Amino acid sequence: MDKEIYRQHLSSLREQMRKKSGVGALLIFNTDPHGSEYIADHWKCIQWLSGFTGEAATMIVTADRALLWTDSRFWLQAEEQLADTGIELMREGREDTPNPAEWLHDKIAGYANVGVLSECVSVGELDYIMQSSGCTFLKESIDCFSAIWTDRPALPSRPLTIMREDVTGQSVAQRITSIWDRIKTSKPDFYLLTDLSEIAWTLNLRGADIDYNPVFYSYLLLKSDLSATLFTAEGHLTPEVRAHLATHNVSVRPYEDWKQVFKEVAGHTVTMDAKANALARQLALEENVFCGFSTSPVPALRAIKTPTEIEGFRRAMEYDGVAMVRFLRWLDEHLCERPTEIEVDNVLTAFRAENPCFRGLSFATIAAYGPHGAIVHYEATPATAVPLEPRGLLLLDSGGQYDFATTDITRTIALGPLTDEEREAYTLVLKGHIDLQMALFPTGTPGIALDAIARRPLWLCGYDFGHGTGHGVGSYLCVHEGPAQIRKNVNEASTTGYRPGMVVTDEPGIYAAGKFGVRIENTILCVERNKTPFGNFCGFEPLTLCPYDLKPVVWERLDETEKNWLNAYHAEVRKRLWPYLTDAADKAWLDTHTQPVK
Repeated sequence: MDKEIYRQHLSSLREQMRKKSGVGALLIFNTDPHGSEYIADHWKCIQWLSGFTGEAATMIVTADRALLWTDSRFWLQAEEQLADTGIELMREGREDTPNPAEWLHDKIAGYANVGVLSECVSVGELDYIMQSSGCTFLKESIDCFSAIWTDRPALPSRPLTIMREDVTGQSVAQRITSIWDRIKTSKPDFYLLTDLSEIAWTLNLRGADIDYNPVFYSYLLLKSDLSATLFTAEGHLTPEVRAHLATHNVSVRPYEDWKQVFKEVAGHTVTMDAKANALARQLALEENVFCGFSTSPVPALRAIKTPTEIEGFRRAMEYDGVAMVRFLRWLDEHLCERPTEIEVDNVLTAFRAENPCFRGLSFATIAAYGPHGAIVHYEATPATAVPLEPRGLLLLDSGGQYDFATTDITRTIALGPLTDEEREAYTLVLKGHIDLQMALFPTGTPGIALDAIARRPLWLCGYDFGHGTGHGVGSYLCVHEGPAQIRKNVNEASTTGYRPGMVVTDEPGIYAAGKFGVRIENTILCVERNKTPFGNFCGFEPLTLCPYDLKPVVWERLDETEKNWLNAYHAEVRKRLWPYLTDAADKAWLDTHTQPVK
């Protein structure tokens, strides 16, 4: 696309800033009023302004500068998309790159006021930036986009679907009770849930307002008598959904009415998560509501999957594994036709869609050949898609939403001859990937400790990667789910302990800019392993079922324990997927690619 359109958008934004008295700098977050990682088109202000399509982004715009922060997953992508837009790339996480608060402190504090759309920033994040930057922030919420984004998409409101209790393992009443049991010690009168995935989980409902994420725009006000009020659009509510909510004592009001709640509960105590949007606190203060903040209990409750949900994961992985096997056989047979990265995406999606329980992709497929594999979140477009060649590596990261679970899998595939560097990188990533799944660890071990297990083989050879090693996965919900992550940097997620029933990914990688990328990923389940005088120990059960490509492996690098694990995994894949395959050629392919390593 011609970058001139983004220069025009930036100019229009600056004109709006001049019209709004006192706005010397505008702080823009790539999120919606619910703090969602993925957002509806209506809230993609940064994409409209800059052309940058990555999920992680923060911008600051002044009269003469525009800067965009994003993390290492998106640096290469941002370099391409921001070129010639007049927007500077700030490589978040590098020692020589100030974060937005530090930049504001150095460049703006004492010189100009900062405006922010308080509906699209959390209480916690806004407080941190205000305190760290030393800047004066305007009290009113600053919206500069409504007047200039003339073709802005409307908020979606697609009909909801009900998750049956034989799929979730818990009723709505059980879930509301469990939430209130966690918060009643602080004795609030109301608890306001604002996170879309938490609301969907609580009410056993799924939506389609955000691509790949089965959530719906809403707020949920929980009351101490265990009733609730759902604020959502009329278009979400089929007669069946209304009846489902009424059965569980949940009343319904229009989405925008959530702002009126604070007038109606004046003098009472409303508690919410500090991740709630800052506008909620502002409204509460204006209406004399006692507003408290506490960590939402939902992520911790949701992280421990019910036995029913775990069985749903196992079933979904079988369906997903069948689609992967059929696709990999297709790729072997059609590589000579040089399919493009987009064709790879389309064919794999078509195989998944043949299953009647498939409800869509869980994220945009990453089919990245050669140098594109080094772009961690690459997404092929007609302008960038390249044909596959019978050499090098294809990094294929994909997943599906099924009626009862979410899948996430990455396989890196050798399409022909490889360089020694490619073979070494592949082998080290596979080694770290296997080592994490073989780990035994005390119950409650945090992700930051587990992360080093997967990275150790890479570190010993001087390699590393910028993203986390693992993230939680939802049960037919968001593919990225808290509260725990496996990653090397210290934060709330990486210091959360792992316990039986938690589902997480295992996805180390190596990315050589301009050359190739390697990532190998399984979704895994934390399970009890044994009990010793030193405590209870856990391990991981692989949920993902798909053969690894063994052609790139430098076998001298794998020890006997790792080879034995690989053989046991491939035997399980063969046993579990074989009954679902109806084509003899697919069975033959699976048999060939799951043979034991000698």
